[in-house]
Amino acid sequence: MLVFPYIKRKGHNGSNEEDDEEELAVAIVSDVTEDPFCPLPLNSWSYNVGDGLESKEWYRFCRILDSFTELMEQLSGESSPQQQQQNDKWKRNCGGAALVALSDALKDSGGRGTLITTRRPNYGVGALRDREAVTKYGIGSSSEQKLFTPLQQLVQRNNDAVGMIKDKPAGLFYKKLGEECAKNRVCLDIVVTSSSVSIPSTDPKQLNKNPNMREFLDVATLGELCRVTCGNFKWLRVGNECGVAVNGINNDSFTGEQLREELKRSALAYTGSDVVFKLRCSNGVQVKSYSPTLPVGKLVGDGIVNSAELELSSMYPGTSIAVVLEHKIGGVVDTMNGSSSRKGIDMPMVFFQSAVLYTTKTGQRRVRVSTLGLPTTKVPADIFRSADLGAVSTIFTRGAISDVERDGGSLRLARDNVFNKCVSILANYRSHTTARTSPSGQLILPESLQLLPLFCLSLRKSRMLRHSLPKGVTSAKPFPTADERAYHIFYGRMVSPNMSLQCVHPHLFQVSDMRTRDGDWITPPVLQENKFDEANVIAASMRPVCQLPKTMNPSIACLDESGMYILDDRFSFYLFIGRDVPDEKWQDLLSVGGVGNSRIRGSSVPTGGLSLANTESAHKLRSVIHQLRMLNSPNETLGLTARNTYAPLILVFVGRGSVFEEEMDSLLVDDPDSHERSYVDFLCDIHRSVKEKWDQT
Repeated sequence: MLVFPYIKRKGHNGSNEEDDEEELAVAIVSDVTEDPFCPLPLNSWSYNVGDGLESKEWYRFCRILDSFTELMEQLSGESSPQQQQQNDKWKRNCGGAALVALSDALKDSGGRGTLITTRRPNYGVGALRDREAVTKYGIGSSSEQKLFTPLQQLVQRNNDAVGMIKDKPAGLFYKKLGEECAKNRVCLDIVVTSSSVSIPSTDPKQLNKNPNMREFLDVATLGELCRVTCGNFKWLRVGNECGVAVNGINNDSFTGEQLREELKRSALAYTGSDVVFKLRCSNGVQVKSYSPTLPVGKLVGDGIVNSAELELSSMYPGTSIAVVLEHKIGGVVDTMNGSSSRKGIDMPMVFFQSAVLYTTKTGQRRVRVSTLGLPTTKVPADIFRSADLGAVSTIFTRGAISDVERDGGSLRLARDNVFNKCVSILANYRSHTTARTSPSGQLILPESLQLLPLFCLSLRKSRMLRHSLPKGVTSAKPFPTADERAYHIFYGRMVSPNMSLQCVHPHLFQVSDMRTRDGDWITPPVLQENKFDEANVIAASMRPVCQLPKTMNPSIACLDESGMYILDDRFSFYLFIGRDVPDEKWQDLLSVGGVGNSRIRGSSVPTGGLSLANTESAHKLRSVIHQLRMLNSPNETLGLTARNTYAPLILVFVGRGSVFEEEMDSLLVDDPDSHERSYVDFLCDIHRSVKEKWDQT
């Protein structure tokens, strides 16, 4: 059932509503299996808490929260927590019905709604079955491919496929729900507070029954609903057992801190709604496609005569739209009109104009237009000289996702295309620039694309494209799981140029022996007068920044067993503590609320109630993490959307049974694994393929 608690007035004392006596009331939708709906107007059960903590609305909202647990116990008729845990019906989740009711409530006004849940919807409309339980992981497994493919896409490709009969109703349900939300300008966020792992059980029977210790969420299907509605899928996959609270506000637990920060991002981030995006090109070039082929939002138009428009329910400062261009019949028009003295440019120009029409939070309709003019060239070396690695890596990432998601696509196809595209670029550089005179035994890289091979190797090793099982192993705990892969694919399709490399090639910082000023906030020197005219630019450039510790290559060779490190993969921070680090050293960083016994050598490791301590070293680490979360954002508000998610701090004790140790090892992408080679060997493979391609020309 769906429960809508609200405050109602018992009587009227004249015209003064403030004096009316109020009581808690409930509206119930008992049918969640056929046609759920919102039984009350939106303003009857929602509260405007933006007026402050002393407002009447805030008081009403807190009253609802304080009485919710008792209310649910009364409605269920079971007040014993032990009985609840033993009853299978408490494992039911009617999240699909809740999403329908949320969409129904917002259909007239539009807006953003958030579903907070602990598991996938498994009861009523939109129920998702545990497909992972009947699927075998393995190299090239087509059944594994379906696990991280949204049901909406599977039912659209082949409605009569064997195995899709049970999943077809759910696929059609979420496809229809997404279309209705997009039509009504409703943006849906989903926040799942279920850990992907837990502390290993000491019970052998439990380990044999469920070695992975986590539940299938069907992130692919739920994430696709968020994509279509321009919402976000947030997975709080790290629990209190190994997460470290950083801010320490009101003694919040780690999970409480994560949930608060994720909800705050959705509530406070600057966004525009009811968005229409269009790109126009001058003669000679045209829009070929958006990247990936299924971008965030909805494409309108066939793109044959004019470029297709992209409609989005919402947009925020971090939104990134990638477009693939191609030459158009007729060629580029000579805009110079025979003149060769225009600022040293003697070649025709091409122009691009993007327009974004959106509505602000205050209801104002605005349009933002950006125009870009670029010179053309007949010299291939100029193309490579002006290449932008961030843009190239973004197109590579989104193109790889298209190779996975398209009908007939696969992880192997995506990995091969990443390699082949890299070889093609470097072979063309070798063939059409002065690099052709270099010795054939030397791999020559364009100056602007020095890191391209490193990015391609890291992308192949990323959780979007890597193999789930080691070579030669048929039964083991998969990494990544289908949920984890779908989660990273979801954010890979919207990756921006300033995040594309870092999302697949983590940053490693040493925090055990930081330099004197590491972790200190430093104000840049005063700028010279008249260097900038805009006061806002000066204010942003004068914002204090935290000096970061020295970086290292993400390789096991750079890790010392007696050191402590932070690994940042743009989704999480891993606090690596070597096996030889003395207890007093790591206790200077961490405040431990509880200690559990590891199954490895009987060592004691922290397993709950973790937070950064109130010491100088911990304060420095807290500042470093805050700066990394902000990236280069000029203020706190824009910093909320600098990253896609609120990156948690995860504790990794090496050799002491830490559940995230294996995951962190897989992120050391400079090292070889059973499927991919080391960076040096990968460069040799690239060089060999480039030479073969060059010899064929």
